[in-house]
Amino acid sequence: MKNIKFDKEFRFQNDLLNWWNKHKRDFPWRRTKDPYKLLIAEILLRKTTAEQVLPVYLDFINKYPTPEALNHANVKDLENLLKPLGMHKTRAQLLKKFASSFLKLTTVGNELSYSKLIKLPGIGTYSANAVLSLIYNKCVPMLDTNFIRILNRVFNIKSSKTRPRNDPYLWEKAQKILPCDKAGNFNLAVLDFAALICKHKQPKCNECFAQNYCSYSQSSKKSK
Repeated sequence: MKNIKFDKEFRFQNDLLNWWNKHKRDFPWRRTKDPYKLLIAEILLRKTTAEQVLPVYLDFINKYPTPEALNHANVKDLENLLKPLGMHKTRAQLLKKFASSFLKLTTVGNELSYSKLIKLPGIGTYSANAVLSLIYNKCVPMLDTNFIRILNRVFNIKSSKTRPRNDPYLWEKAQKILPCDKAGNFNLAVLDFAALICKHKQPKCNECFAQNYCSYSQSSKKSK
């Protein structure tokens, strides 16, 4: 007997990556192999959109291209630069602490480990895994609200925790769905799919490649 669950995971992996090859979004932080620049993007992307972050990120990296430059930055200058994103004072203080810690914990040319990344101010498991996955090609999921929504809708995988992103069960499920030979691309594909098709509100189910096997789509059709 076929393993239906496995078939669904395998089909989604292939369908998602094929879709992503045609519809992927392009941002400068996705093209870098510098952990510092990627982590700056992760901090700036908190509670805002990629489109809002883009001009600020470009200006930020131009002014502070290295952790050394950021470590010497004037806090007021940082606040002014970050104003378009909101919480500019909080972000400025966090970024100063981040730069100082980054310089103490890292060595030029050495690969960063999860244990080092997680010690950096403002960096949690998601951001640490972003570096491991996108820069070092490690097979780790980037589980955020987007990934959680895909797990919930496509696979009917839900969390009983008040903070699902901290649920080990969801991290385990995300890990199992991840194709290790294309983990970085898959993580980015989930982000783009969630932003363009499987939106939080008014998902575009009629345009979705997974509508014939997505649990959410199938349930919606039955309820009509």
